[in-house]
Amino acid sequence: MFEIAESVDIARPPATVFAFLTDPDRRAEWDRSVLSERLLSAPPVTEGSRIRTRMRVMGQEIEFDWNVTEFVAPQTMAATSTSGTMPTRLRFEMTPIAIGCRVAAVIQARPGGMLRLVEPVVAESARSTLAAGLARAKLLLERGED
Repeated sequence: MFEIAESVDIARPPATVFAFLTDPDRRAEWDRSVLSERLLSAPPVTEGSRIRTRMRVMGQEIEFDWNVTEFVAPQTMAATSTSGTMPTRLRFEMTPIAIGCRVAAVIQARPGGMLRLVEPVVAESARSTLAAGLARAKLLLERGED
């Protein structure tokens, strides 16, 4: 199992950042690994919502279904995968700071089968994808594309 954490400071209010990062229709805008993401349950996103994400990871297209396990706007969203190539948990926390909002993101994943053999590569790929996504979200939000 691996755990990665990344954070970014964004010069926008926490409510704006939270709404942008937790909207399935906006995910592909800031996370370039995501091909599509959609809500499988009735809107809006809340605790208990189900989400399907199609993404390209390490050159392969994969799909994850998620169950939102915590949703406290505008500060916390957590989700656990219910399908996909490896059990994964994702958590976003937004904290108010002087310039706006600090976003802390944590991914925990347990590669199985052959993926266990390359776990460090999988973990680094996830870390770099997460860091790049948060940097892109910062750019888009600070340009006012929310």
